[in-house]
Amino acid sequence: MSLTTAQREATIREFHENLRRLNLTAGEVAEHFGVDASRIETIIDLESGVLEYPWIVRGYLLDEAAARGVTLTPFTALRGDPHDYWFLDGTMIDRGVIS
Repeated sequence: MSLTTAQREATIREFHENLRRLNLTAGEVAEHFGVDASRIETIIDLESGVLEYPWIVRGYLLDEAAARGVTLTPFTALRGDPHDYWFLDGTMIDRGVIS
């Protein structure tokens, strides 16, 4: 499944807004995953080529928000349980590993 141009633009904005709300940089998120900041920037700009990676970052941001008591901007396209989407690898998302 592909996102429309409007959905892509909204999702990118939502990622950036939620990083801002959490006072996190791409570098700090990258540190959590053990990758370069440029890798995280590629993912949140929806250019990684791996459908599961934005869901993994989304999950991390949701967990951080819950731990910090921060309300995030809702993700409009990346919503619900990723396991409900037939085209996503739920096991990969559950592992939470980005390479």
